[in-house]
Amino acid sequence: MFCLTIVKANAAETEKQSNQNPKKLLFTQGAQVHRNTLVNLVAGQNTIIFSGLENCINAAAIQASGNGNFIIADIQHEVHYPEFDKAKLNGDVRYKKLLKQVNDSLQELNYLIEDITYKSDALSTEKNVLLNYSLYKGQSKRDSIASLKDGLTYLREKLYNINTEQLKLKREREKLEAKKTILNERIVNVSRELTNQNNTGEVEQVDYRILVHVIADQATQATVSLNYYITNAGWTPSYDLRAISSEQNVKLTYKAQIHQESGIDWGSVKLVLSTANPNRSYNIPSLSPWYLGYNPYKQNNNKDSRVLSAPASGAGYSDKAKKADDYDLLEKEQEQSVVAQNAYEYTSVSENVIETEYEIKLNYNIPSDGKEHFAAIMVKDLKTNYRYKAIPKLNNNVYLTAVLSDWEDAITMGGEASIYYDGSYVGNTSLVPGGTEDTIQLSLGIDKNIAIKRQKIKEKCSQKVLDNDILHQYTYEITMKNSRATKIEIEVEDQLPLAQDKSVVVDRKELSGAKYDEVTGILKWRSTIQAKDSKKLTLMYQVKAPKYMSVAFN
Repeated sequence: MFCLTIVKANAAETEKQSNQNPKKLLFTQGAQVHRNTLVNLVAGQNTIIFSGLENCINAAAIQASGNGNFIIADIQHEVHYPEFDKAKLNGDVRYKKLLKQVNDSLQELNYLIEDITYKSDALSTEKNVLLNYSLYKGQSKRDSIASLKDGLTYLREKLYNINTEQLKLKREREKLEAKKTILNERIVNVSRELTNQNNTGEVEQVDYRILVHVIADQATQATVSLNYYITNAGWTPSYDLRAISSEQNVKLTYKAQIHQESGIDWGSVKLVLSTANPNRSYNIPSLSPWYLGYNPYKQNNNKDSRVLSAPASGAGYSDKAKKADDYDLLEKEQEQSVVAQNAYEYTSVSENVIETEYEIKLNYNIPSDGKEHFAAIMVKDLKTNYRYKAIPKLNNNVYLTAVLSDWEDAITMGGEASIYYDGSYVGNTSLVPGGTEDTIQLSLGIDKNIAIKRQKIKEKCSQKVLDNDILHQYTYEITMKNSRATKIEIEVEDQLPLAQDKSVVVDRKELSGAKYDEVTGILKWRSTIQAKDSKKLTLMYQVKAPKYMSVAFN
């Protein structure tokens, strides 16, 4: 329970209860707490004690201000141990020395944990840069297969080193946290010893305080505001992507997973969520000398689309008919009731050049339990194109996908996203803004009304012996059939083999207009099939290889 005490030098203490619910500015790591209260100051020196505060206050980030005719002289943060105060009054200095040693050790452990956090953030940043590099994704048009292989080898080695370092840091953090737990238990045990020694009954709770020392020329009424940063709190973004067959656009629901272990339950508080992270270093980097040498990695700014596929689910596009009766009954019930409002309707957004803030105009209860508590921030419609996709070389399934082209405009932070189609959960994916891709494809399930088949045409496959080489020819036919009553757009993928030896030559004979990627060997067709119609694609290629070389084909 938050309390306020006003102390005048050489005067008795007066205490009053404050009913103020502090405003919380919640960062991705940590939170800024704003408290203010009305006080009656006396002439001279006054000490305003804010007690019953959080147990994880950063003493270096405490600010005080106010309105009134007074001067703020000093601000202090202290941890008040009632039992140790009693020992001090009894003249027993042993416990006071022990308390100082334990607190000094705890402070040193906090510095070490903070250093581990900085190192871990740096490794995570390096890992994200590596994973988003265009060469590893097959997006570069200039680099050779050899360069790609060298790049992937380098990526594997770097990722292994980064993951190893992160694991070491995790172990170090766990050891330090264990030491902190032991020290805190030591304080509790000493308090119990004092309780038994002084026969005072139950151990009193440790009190975390901030003392504001002010000077007033005369007795006056004033408002004192306190602003401080706590560490054991934060939030992470999560998303819901909902596609409905009767609507064109996918709805994006932006949610916050809020957690805190400050030692104080937040009851009926106003929350402002910020995308900023005060623990991140904002020091401007400097360039080191650049020496020319061999580098297999080339910068490439070409944008391409990616597929973030969710696990296929039986519920999907073809389940709509059997749900029609349930939906009709639900609609009749809703006509007779008031539609409930959503939490995101009470959120306002403000942006500046480096961060975004979401002010939630509802009161939330967030207990100090370390568990995730959800708050809806906003809902946006994302421009969507529905398209079918198939890879008949791997299986004969045709997947319905939602192609989102403007997703990065709606997302400022990366996070996990749950995917729903017609109210049914179909899987999840990760949304990571800031990459080279400008579109996302979400898999919404398998549509049995679209059929596809890939078949080898044996009469058009041959093997000829030349002077020193063998010429292999392969021909495949891909047949697609649309049994729906409307036309569809479908993207089909296949591939050609890639030669790692210069003596092996792959010749493209017939691709039926496919788009070919020379780096990955991937073929892509994008076709429109009219209702109740079918279409065929032909893939023919030749491979010339020396007689002495054994070449494996699929």
